[in-house]
Amino acid sequence: MARVVLGLIGFGTVGSGVVQLLSHQKSLNLKKIAVLDSNKERAVKTVCPVTTNVNEIIEDPEIEIVIEAMGGEHPALEYIRGALERRKHVVTANKEVLAKYGPELFALARQKGVAIFFEASVAGGIPLISTMNKGLEANEIAAVTGILNGTTNFILSSMESKGESYDAALKQAQQLGFAEADPTNDVDGHDVAYKLSILSALAYERFIKPQDIFREGIRNVTAQDMAHAKEFGYRIKLIGTSRLAKDVTSGDSACDVRVHPMLVPLDHPLANVSGSSNGILVNGHAVGEILMVGPGAGSLPTASAVVGDTINLASALQLPDFATYFQPNIRSEWGNVVSVGSWSCPFFLRILVSDTAGVIGQIGTILGAHKISLASIVQKGVQKDEHGASAEIIIMTQSTKEQTLRDAIAEMQKCSFFKSMESLFRVFEAPV
Repeated sequence: MARVVLGLIGFGTVGSGVVQLLSHQKSLNLKKIAVLDSNKERAVKTVCPVTTNVNEIIEDPEIEIVIEAMGGEHPALEYIRGALERRKHVVTANKEVLAKYGPELFALARQKGVAIFFEASVAGGIPLISTMNKGLEANEIAAVTGILNGTTNFILSSMESKGESYDAALKQAQQLGFAEADPTNDVDGHDVAYKLSILSALAYERFIKPQDIFREGIRNVTAQDMAHAKEFGYRIKLIGTSRLAKDVTSGDSACDVRVHPMLVPLDHPLANVSGSSNGILVNGHAVGEILMVGPGAGSLPTASAVVGDTINLASALQLPDFATYFQPNIRSEWGNVVSVGSWSCPFFLRILVSDTAGVIGQIGTILGAHKISLASIVQKGVQKDEHGASAEIIIMTQSTKEQTLRDAIAEMQKCSFFKSMESLFRVFEAPV
């Protein structure tokens, strides 16, 4: 088989791993690498030319596959679009570009008769994309859910195991290279939202606009929350979920897509996914529930997915009309999402109230009036300050709609006994 000619855009953490792994592939010829700074010292050496002019790759007629490993929205979008326009196949790990421009880019790939491979865009070294795209083709996917960000999982795992504050755990994650100097993308849930958009496209044929995805990060999780969760038999994880649903307002089918911290039962497999690992559950009507666990980020795990895509793509180039086979069934229209208040699950609340007689009874009356059933309600102690005595109340509800709970909380907040909402967490239930 003739050697397939490649061009690489980006020579950072992922790009360096790609170059390292490609050096062992005799059937692949890396012709040129495009970088921002050609004078920068690299940990990985390469024998191919390095250029600062991306057009030398995009417009080279000999290069058949362009690997985009630079990340970020711009100019990566323009480079991917330019490669597709020139009928070059693209391998990318860029979840942000795919989530924001997926419908356009996949439509362009179909029009030009080329393929986009994107295994590395979600879950790093875990073969999640190929499993959903080809391995589970016989299934109707009901839900994809799990731990999709290694940085936040590392932070939460450290907080629990060491009793650390969020700030201390974040600082350690930054020192070890798990978190960026600006951790916003990870800790505020943007990274998971991008991944959920991509997974929704694979599962339900439509990307979801990232701004339509309900998103809540981990900045407000405390060591006290961790301790209470463990006491009640749970562990706090940042969980991303995409599942088929029906919008209660319009009656139309839509997706329930959201990312936020959840209390996961200690005996559930996701609770045991620790450190920087990812863990993803996929529910198919035929296969049931499958769990994939592994490294979700890092130079070599991500590069492994990129180079694996490149090998598969290069092998298929010999086949007639192969691009059609590798083009996923993704529509050009964006998907709809259900309203935030329509999702049902149990809830965990920690509130401060005045230490006066009858408060628990009043809380129970309010929740009962909203038809919210209680799993438990516990007073954890009394604390005194200049404003008087306060009692900490922990409430665990049975499954109820989010809007129903919000309405009940709003009523409680109007009562004289209510002081503050300290914590509110949704409780994980396995998708059905």
